[in-house]
Amino acid sequence: MNTDSRTKNSIRNSSISIITQVLTIIMDFVVKTIFIFILGKEYLGINGLFSNIITLLSLADLGIGVAIPYSLYKPLADKDTKKIRVLMKFYRNVYNIIGCVVLVIGLSLTPFLSHIIKDMPNIKGIYFIYDLFVIHSALTYFFVYKKFLIDSDQKGYITSNITFISSFFLNITRVILLILTKNFIIYLFCSIVFVLIQNIWISIKADKMYPFIKDKTEDVISKEDKDEIITNVKALLIYKIGSVVTLGTDNIVISKFMGLIPVGIYSNYILITNSLNNVLNQLFNSITSSIGNLVATNNERSKSIYENLSFFNFYIYSLFSVCLFILINPFIEIWLNHDYVLSTTVAFLLAFNFYLTGMGAVTNSFRSAYGLFYKAKFRPIVMVIINIVVSVILVKPMGIAGVLIGTIVSRLLTIAWLDPLVIYKYGFKANVFEYYRRYIYYLIIFLSSCGILYYLSTFFNTTHILIWLFTAIITFILYNLIIILLFRRTEEFKYFYEKISNIFKKLFRKGMKI
Repeated sequence: MNTDSRTKNSIRNSSISIITQVLTIIMDFVVKTIFIFILGKEYLGINGLFSNIITLLSLADLGIGVAIPYSLYKPLADKDTKKIRVLMKFYRNVYNIIGCVVLVIGLSLTPFLSHIIKDMPNIKGIYFIYDLFVIHSALTYFFVYKKFLIDSDQKGYITSNITFISSFFLNITRVILLILTKNFIIYLFCSIVFVLIQNIWISIKADKMYPFIKDKTEDVISKEDKDEIITNVKALLIYKIGSVVTLGTDNIVISKFMGLIPVGIYSNYILITNSLNNVLNQLFNSITSSIGNLVATNNERSKSIYENLSFFNFYIYSLFSVCLFILINPFIEIWLNHDYVLSTTVAFLLAFNFYLTGMGAVTNSFRSAYGLFYKAKFRPIVMVIINIVVSVILVKPMGIAGVLIGTIVSRLLTIAWLDPLVIYKYGFKANVFEYYRRYIYYLIIFLSSCGILYYLSTFFNTTHILIWLFTAIITFILYNLIIILLFRRTEEFKYFYEKISNIFKKLFRKGMKI
């Protein structure tokens, strides 16, 4: 596939994914607002805590969801339908087993809920509510393997559209049911029904797009392919543990040492950061298949593309992180009220963690494209140990801020420097120190911008909606001026300026034709 085709697919996937994700976020905020005012803080805490426990159960995936696209890039590029059909058969069996394992393990944990929650709330059917969370999680694994085929073929916009339509009707139904019944259990049943509908819909669409995968075959996956997948999965399991424990333990630690209500308040902040992450992940995930195609067909250009994308990665995540720090607390106060607002320190640490997490987006895409899953395989374990130890030590004296510091310290001491080293050493066969220099420079710019722009924001009463919007616009403009001032002469800036200019020129020409 040529460069223009890869760029076109990436732009189409990114734009459609971002639009649908933004609309989904708006709907989620509406549902969350109604949820809070109808069911209250305790149900909010239960929802946040059980969601984190389910995140830990996703370890049953073993990281195979990352290995699937890597194994499909080459057969799709070569149009090897026989191999694709065999791989799909193999992944179907694997995911059916995973779904059953999640169900069994999740339900077996039901009697131990009282050991996780500091003060067990008097909520009717709390154990059954947890079981519904488990059932919902287990059902997400059935039929989902076909989604990876569509996404790996650089057609992720199709699955994005299906997901959005399903989410739209799910949220409308949940709002109606919440208002009419005020019942959390019915709310959860609704989610279970719609996750099944969504996965079956994607499965039917994949069958129409790739009719050959429906053909029965007696062929089995080759020993070579199976051994490669198993090798990758072994390494990915450790990465999966690191990712899941880092994401899934915060609410559990807060619940154990502080109680359910702080979990509920913190979950509002997580909703915002997760919403932003989902939008930006759509942007970067949509280019992963194009990167995979690039590595498979034209590896010589990979390093320069990586460096250009790394600058774009920094710009996007630093912009959103600075805005997050300055705007999140006044937004929470406007959205809910002052009782749901956490400290400025927590807001900064949340934004800092968001930035550090986001800075690994392009590196993750390239690591997946190169299949470098086995290199630095013990990094996630070290990260998990640092995260848990620091979080548990600091949660009592510092509360939620201590938990966030644990996550930040674990990232800085592991993922921030080791993952790029793996890409440069085994992917590009080049020296990584130039990347480190840029990374530190980017970090200094981010921290300095946070300080300067936050100081300027203190002159405004940002708890008024119009002033909040004005502050958001000013913050956006000033940060972009900082970036232009510092990077306007660099090759990375010129590269993206040219790309963006070309996109707008094409859109303008199409508009003129219409």
